[in-house]
Amino acid sequence: MVDVKTAFFFVALVLGVLLVVGSSGNFRGYNSTREVAFTVVPHDREYVSFMCDGGYAAVITVGPNSEQDFNALTVTNYLLEDKNVDIALYPDYSNLPGGLSVSIETDAGIPVTLAPGEEYTFLGHVITGNVDPGEYLIPVEMYATWEGGGASISTCPIKLIVEGAPKIEKILLSGNTSDIPMKTYQKWTFQIVITNPTDEDLNLTVTDTIPAEFNVSLPETIASAGNYRFWPANDGGCGHCGGHHGTRPATKMEWNVTVPAGWSEHINVTVFTRVNSGGQQEFTTCGHHQLNEGAKIKDYGIVSNSLWVSVACNECCDKGGHDGCCDGSCQAQCGEHGG
Repeated sequence: MVDVKTAFFFVALVLGVLLVVGSSGNFRGYNSTREVAFTVVPHDREYVSFMCDGGYAAVITVGPNSEQDFNALTVTNYLLEDKNVDIALYPDYSNLPGGLSVSIETDAGIPVTLAPGEEYTFLGHVITGNVDPGEYLIPVEMYATWEGGGASISTCPIKLIVEGAPKIEKILLSGNTSDIPMKTYQKWTFQIVITNPTDEDLNLTVTDTIPAEFNVSLPETIASAGNYRFWPANDGGCGHCGGHHGTRPATKMEWNVTVPAGWSEHINVTVFTRVNSGGQQEFTTCGHHQLNEGAKIKDYGIVSNSLWVSVACNECCDKGGHDGCCDGSCQAQCGEHGG
């Protein structure tokens, strides 16, 4: 017959082995683990759901000096209580730079009511000025209220991508720029260069004005791409010509060109001095003269530099301003009597 003390010791030993094998413990402490399972509900299956794509409620690409509408956030009422829900969005615009203005529906606190199961897309509007290119985030807080309850929900942010603006520059390729003698034939060639820094092709229109002192040499004018035209300003009337230009108007230019992404195009324009209606070769006055205005990219509000030349007053001053070669503008620089 087994001794009682021996039996007790045997049972205690077996229990101790089971304890060690099942839980990895000792006499001073006890450690154990267990599995925990739970279901992750995506944003589009929540009771008040909203749609995200790649972590953003919306991704909008805009250029500078433009504006557009966009879909800001899509929300659906999945409340189990079969109740209407009022939704208001509160975007945080504090991180947007100057020149970038955004408004999103209900951001003034006036909610939109969604019936059970109803889906609604909140609209936004963005206006860009001269803003640095880059990516800008707008966090959006959503407030949902219904009979007997409510919730504050942080949605996915809205991402705005501002692309770089096309650039335009004017370069003088040939011709005198200073100490030009009056009433002497002169010729210049300048180049307008337009650059597209974006990742999409841009269809652009460039305009410019050549003053009334000059003719355009069409055989010597050429563009790397696109098509261009020149025509008399003011339908051929003088308009702003000024008295000493008679009835000769300024010349307008328009250049329509597609600039590939990351590329540049150019147009070379050659101009030469006119003989005015009085039979005198321009320039008939000394001082500074504008070869042309700054070229403009239509619909972008972007203007290039302008080009200027300087006509010497020495001849006028040496002759004392009495032989009819000088007018009031020359006298103002040389002195009333040219000296």
